[in-house]
Amino acid sequence: MNVPSVKGSPIAFELTLDRIIAVGTDHLVLGKIEHARVNAEVYTGHYKIAIESWQPLASLAGDYALMKSIFSV
Repeated sequence: MNVPSVKGSPIAFELTLDRIIAVGTDHLVLGKIEHARVNAEVYTGHYKIAIESWQPLASLAGDYALMKSIFSV
């Protein structure tokens, strides 16, 4: 299955829209994961991802935060 993704992204999800919920003057968009693609170099086995190897960013209301594991594997 070829999941559409950003070039160079080690992980990609294909989603279908579940619902949009109004929250004040904003909206919460929820989706259902239909397919996922994980490159072998970030997959550590046993359904785990090496977060430090690709340093994902999280966004909430325009601000970005670096995500990292707080547990040793």
